[in-house]
Amino acid sequence: RPGVGATPRLSYFRPGLDPAPLPAGGHPSTAMALILADILRVLEKIAPPHLAEDWDNSGLQVGDPGREVGSVWVALDPSPDVVSAACRKGVGLLVTHHPLIFRPLKQIDTRTPLGAVIEKALRHRLAVYAMHTNLDAAAAGLNDMLGERLGVQRRKPLVGHEGTGTRHGTGIGRSGVLPTRMRLSELARAVKRRLGLETVRIAGDGSRSVRRVALSTGSGGSLVPQFLSSTADVFITGDLRYHDAREIEAAQRGAIDIGHFHSEHLMAAAVALRLRRALHRRRATIRVEACSIEKDPFQVV
Repeated sequence: RPGVGATPRLSYFRPGLDPAPLPAGGHPSTAMALILADILRVLEKIAPPHLAEDWDNSGLQVGDPGREVGSVWVALDPSPDVVSAACRKGVGLLVTHHPLIFRPLKQIDTRTPLGAVIEKALRHRLAVYAMHTNLDAAAAGLNDMLGERLGVQRRKPLVGHEGTGTRHGTGIGRSGVLPTRMRLSELARAVKRRLGLETVRIAGDGSRSVRRVALSTGSGGSLVPQFLSSTADVFITGDLRYHDAREIEAAQRGAIDIGHFHSEHLMAAAVALRLRRALHRRRATIRVEACSIEKDPFQVV
């Protein structure tokens, strides 16, 4: 992807705004409200900001870290429909995978779709926070979520994070093994079933026997060389191009393209669950839900 200027990794926690220490026993005696900064601290433990790629703009997109938050939605995209629905429901924080602001803005024209979304979020006091490539790279992050859903075992990063290699399980993509060997066409049907999909695309000989798997959420085309240099038999990802498929076919490997949306949308429910549990341990009075209105922008006809 084209690079953009990296944004500063700001600390969202202001002196005097952090919650008071917990009493003996580990839990507050009464339910407590939290400000945005408290919730960001939890999210940054799930997906540490330093794991984001330099070109990325993960982190707080819009909002006041000192404002109290009563409810949270988690979604894949900060689309106009999602932001409008969150504002109608009075949601205080929208956590997304894809950033609302990806490239630096020279102006905010509220006549444009992006400008209108920013204006609406500010008017309704909706904070927006993105967990993008840091969630991709994190241990137990989005790539591991997909690998777990697909039953891929003994997972490790396909490409280690710069500076740490594959230590601590951080890095882009995952490689691992299936519980049993099967034909590529059988694996494609199993992937459809596990992800609830109507269709997937496969490249390569459907009768080929596969067990070793490489996978990447989102657009995995840039990782085709790493897949081909690995020992994996099949690559599961989204947004593969025609020439990617030809290259994989020529190497006598296999690929299953599940689409960008379906490779990543599972993050909404998974992150909502982890955040809900973390806040529950703090006895916080905050409702956390996965957004239920998103759908794949592509339709098969």
